[in-house]
Amino acid sequence: MKDIDYSNHVQKEAILNECKGNLFEFLVAQSLASRSKLEDHFLLNLPDDFKMRLSSYEELIRIHEPKLLIKLPELSRLTVSSIWEKLQFDNIEFTQWKVIGKIMATNDNELWNETDIVGSFHCKAGLEKHLALSIKLSKDHSYTNTKSAGVKSFLTKYFGNFNELAVDLQSELNNIVNESFLMMGHQLYLMNDLEFKGSFDAEWRNIHSELPGELPIEMRSFVHQNYHRVALKLAGILAELKQSNQQLFFESLSALCGFSHPEIIQVSCFHQDYELKEITVKNYNDFFSAEKVKNDYTLKEVKELGSSVDIIFGDVILQLRVKPMNKFTTPAYKINCSIKVKK
Repeated sequence: MKDIDYSNHVQKEAILNECKGNLFEFLVAQSLASRSKLEDHFLLNLPDDFKMRLSSYEELIRIHEPKLLIKLPELSRLTVSSIWEKLQFDNIEFTQWKVIGKIMATNDNELWNETDIVGSFHCKAGLEKHLALSIKLSKDHSYTNTKSAGVKSFLTKYFGNFNELAVDLQSELNNIVNESFLMMGHQLYLMNDLEFKGSFDAEWRNIHSELPGELPIEMRSFVHQNYHRVALKLAGILAELKQSNQQLFFESLSALCGFSHPEIIQVSCFHQDYELKEITVKNYNDFFSAEKVKNDYTLKEVKELGSSVDIIFGDVILQLRVKPMNKFTTPAYKINCSIKVKK
């Protein structure tokens, strides 16, 4: 279990959200197994280390958000009822349910990389089939996280079908990342009457934090400017890719929306203060079916000092936000992808 600095609000929020998500996935899987009359098999086959982690997650939630422990089972039950009805599970005889999210090992198959819960069953021909569910617990009206990717391989990984163009533009993006990082470093060191030599060294760590939220406001603005410059470059690159091949660009968005594989079923439970607001069950075709591909999507301008690029298509807003991996003192940024479906 990670060491948590509970005085750091951002770090505390992140680890508690991870605990909530993992507990919610487990409770949904357990409820699915129960409705399939497979709960005993499900519980007996849980790995011991998984049980220990669940126990530690539960303890953290009990200490910091005790109300949630009361609400989670009800939210999971309602989520399962919605899944069962919308996917017509009464017509399927399941043989097994498993949790395979972040807390358990997966393989390199894109289907399983985005799967939190998998149900196994036999089709009419007797072949074993699998049903892959991606489970999200989100605050009402908030964005739902779908992907987190390193900025220096983002284009070649998710827009790789553009071949050499993606490689060239990735190189351009990486150059901006490095140049902007150096600019930020010189600005911050100059404010402290220090000389920046290309990296944040022990001299910096002796006087300031490496977490952006813990910097003085006047220094934090330089960090925000850094991410803004990278976001502006990313927006320009995306516009160039879109202009190059609109159809290919649109097809590349599916993985960023959490559909690296068309068999994924994305289940989102939205709440307000842990009171249920809405449950959505979406598949690939809900976002990317042939009739929805009309090239009617828009790249919004990056807001002043903003660090995110918004792509709007149909009822979906896909947000790509430039963020530090953790510490801002290395140019190893990530691009957090999240979606919101307009109501």
